[in-house]
Amino acid sequence: MEKLAYQLWKKDDDSLDTFKDALLNNLKKDIAELVSALQINIADADVEPANNLAQSNYPPAPNAVIFIKVKSYFLADTLESFLEKITSKVHGFVVSESIILDNSEKSPLGSRSEGFSQVVLLEKPETMSAFDWFDYWTNFHTKIAIQTQSNFIYVQNTVVRPLQKASPSFIAIIEECFPLEAMTDPKVFYNAKNNPEQFAKNLQIMMESCEKFIDFKKIEVIPTSRYRII
Repeated sequence: MEKLAYQLWKKDDDSLDTFKDALLNNLKKDIAELVSALQINIADADVEPANNLAQSNYPPAPNAVIFIKVKSYFLADTLESFLEKITSKVHGFVVSESIILDNSEKSPLGSRSEGFSQVVLLEKPETMSAFDWFDYWTNFHTKIAIQTQSNFIYVQNTVVRPLQKASPSFIAIIEECFPLEAMTDPKVFYNAKNNPEQFAKNLQIMMESCEKFIDFKKIEVIPTSRYRII
């Protein structure tokens, strides 16, 4: 079993609603027999309040990020033929999934998940080896991310390899789900609602940790609505 992650950009002439409809309603029909799981994360109107959280060093940011599970990446060409019909650009990656936090009650199959999903794509700083990067991310930062944030879903996807030569050199794709309030209230985001002192502490701890392994000049942060389709 392999997991594929795709960044998707809508066609210029399509509205975001048209693109969303194509993903949620048509894509399932096209690829259902090929996949064992399909999750669609789209930067739609429901997450516009979180626009201040977005970051893009490779503009324009993708309109959606989708995650697919298949028996083999050998099916990628067939899958991408369907994606290319409804997009202007596709960047794909084979990834290895690690589920740190999960909450199926807040992310039911077939409907929009609660809150919002923040998808983060990271590159390794040139000053770090891959071993040191993964060692810090998994053995140190993961606990900090859980302790200082209000995330109720946390999935770490290690990039095994890109599927297009033009794809950026991402080393990991992270997905974290937060309460709706966290889109506009940093205190909620950092698990310190109505507690300014705890907020300042959690923010400092989190930022100091991020600075140790993240190149902020090569990061994509995309607030999205999460839909588990299959």
